[in-house]
Amino acid sequence: MIKRILVAYDGSEHAERALKLAIDLAQQYAAEMQLLTVVPPLFLPTQSMALATSKLVDEANKQLENVFFDTLQKAEKKVKQEKPKLKVSVKFEHGRPEEKIVETAKSENFDIIVMGSRGLGRADYPLGSVSIKVADCAGCPVLIVK
Repeated sequence: MIKRILVAYDGSEHAERALKLAIDLAQQYAAEMQLLTVVPPLFLPTQSMALATSKLVDEANKQLENVFFDTLQKAEKKVKQEKPKLKVSVKFEHGRPEEKIVETAKSENFDIIVMGSRGLGRADYPLGSVSIKVADCAGCPVLIVK
């Protein structure tokens, strides 16, 4: 029985489709749903680090955090407007997305993880690296949505 659904959400097209499917599952099983957004570490090539000051890096991190937080807030608002009776919560984390998704699913005893097959990264792989790693490491079923 599905009682708790973790939705890994980054605002990508695939995440939007995963969210729609998760909403359907939550309704069918009268399950609660949590939207999880993870702000990934800022990646700067070594050559850029010589030019970047700590103030610039801090500013870029803050902007990245704001974008991801706004994306999460919009998704929560959308779910609550479309399905006001659905029990939905949100969680906002920092770190490697695949690690935080698996860690959250295990520590909070989710029955299933629903996520998009591709996130905001490279588009030349059939599955994103995050979805592959989550599917490999999760302690519960993972529904990967194309």
